Amino acid sequence: MNGKPGDHPLTDLLAYDLEVYGAEADELIRRIAKLCSGRELDTCWGREINWSKDRDLVLRKARSRHEELLKRAREGGWESGRSGA
Repeated sequence: MNGKPGDHPLTDLLAYDLEVYGAEADELIRRIAKLCSGRELDTCWGREINWSKDRDLVLRKARSRHEELLKRAREGGWESGRSGA
């Protein structure tokens, strides 16, 4: 893998803005990336999604993780300034 399109779903989503899992899941993953460190995203990706091609599973996991991170951000006093982000 050398970071080219098609090498890794996260690279496709975050670096190349390509659709990977469908509009909703992709947008949630992009939001997740803004709410956590790269290392945390990689850890979450490996543990939660683990290269799954199951779009429904990815969407469920992305929704759950996004909500967890929003809650953590609110509890930590961080406000995104955007509704739902």
